[in-house]
Amino acid sequence: MKNKLIMISLLSILFSGCFPYIYYNRDKVLLKNVDIDQTLKIAEIELKSGAFGNILSLWAIRDQIITQKQAEAISILYFEYIDTLENEFGVWHLGWAISNMYREGDDSVKLALQKAYEDAQKRPEKLNQFASIADENINGDKIYMGDIHDLGKFYAKTHIVVPGNKDYLQSFEQYLADKEKKKNK
Repeated sequence: MKNKLIMISLLSILFSGCFPYIYYNRDKVLLKNVDIDQTLKIAEIELKSGAFGNILSLWAIRDQIITQKQAEAISILYFEYIDTLENEFGVWHLGWAISNMYREGDDSVKLALQKAYEDAQKRPEKLNQFASIADENINGDKIYMGDIHDLGKFYAKTHIVVPGNKDYLQSFEQYLADKEKKKNK
């Protein structure tokens, strides 16, 4: 029931035409002092959870600058989890994340993500409900950047580590503490 409610909420946002945080200029979405390594630890925990939206930590950092080593770790996570995703939303967003990281990356990042990108490019054709929009986000001429909508922005702020920016997590430890608090409620 909870997953259905989440899906209905997301679909309502998608079709409301309300996308205040969508950009086509990377400078508008780069976070100063983002800690990709700590955020990747969060992404791995989220992916292991198997929960709806578990891929969103990777999606939320898709427009940030990453290193070759980080791209290698992301590629490993992609292949470890892409075929375990039980919903089209997850496949679409994880493919979108890989596509943006690849297309915005330098040559070393592209090399590290090449196989994941090639795989992600084929995923939309296997989708039913989200095939068209997934294809646009993954293979389209425009690179869709930003948090897109309020739920995306909220998720990003609670799953990306940006020390010194009070709107975001300050550390991986803060994420763990916040997760523990939610569990105990």
